[in-house]
Amino acid sequence: MKWMMTSEEAAAEELAQRVCVWAAARRRGSASGALLLPTGSTPLPLYGALRQLAAQGSLATEAWPSFNLDEYWPCAASDPISFRSFMDRELFAPCGIADEQIAFLDGTCPEAELADHCAAYEDSMRAAGGIELAVVGVGVNGHLAFNEPGTPWDSRTRRVALAQTTRARPGFPGGTEHGPSEALTVGIGTILDAREIVLLAFGEAKAEAVRQLREGKASEEWPVTALQTHPKVTVFTDCC
Repeated sequence: MKWMMTSEEAAAEELAQRVCVWAAARRRGSASGALLLPTGSTPLPLYGALRQLAAQGSLATEAWPSFNLDEYWPCAASDPISFRSFMDRELFAPCGIADEQIAFLDGTCPEAELADHCAAYEDSMRAAGGIELAVVGVGVNGHLAFNEPGTPWDSRTRRVALAQTTRARPGFPGGTEHGPSEALTVGIGTILDAREIVLLAFGEAKAEAVRQLREGKASEEWPVTALQTHPKVTVFTDCC
């Protein structure tokens, strides 16, 4: 595991350049796979850096297959609280990433079809050549994507209930401080299948999760510690 003590801005610049190099190589046919991307406040500097590269004409977005970690359920893509709406605003539309390049979990999928939908999402990742790079954040309770404490490490894409700490969203659209109680998420096993993983963890609220990853024992009670088992992980953090 590679540890990079740095600022959010410096991490965003370095990671954006790495994505840019990978996308150019994929356009040439010398790289493969897809990206697995996060939402929330953590990746905002990264997406800002990628928007800047796209505006300069330096980002090969036409060769960019994209998957996302999770989506609220039930939640329409057009809903401003949806993660698809977030990605459209922050990355896809500004960078000109076409709909056919984007794979996203469907927050309106009927309950009876969820198992098939989630299995198809996993199949789509494999069909895209696997995940070349998974970019993840971490929750205050150590969750990865929406895999809450206690999640088995062989878990795959599925419907989950969200912890209260995960749902807390001050100033949440619609006048509430809490997001939806359920979501669709890739599993810890799905994340660990990526050929490379980058963890972004900044701020005092993430310090304990980072400490558990760095010093703690691998435990399902701290999902982030699953990254200890992966051969190629880089952690960008400002937490001691």
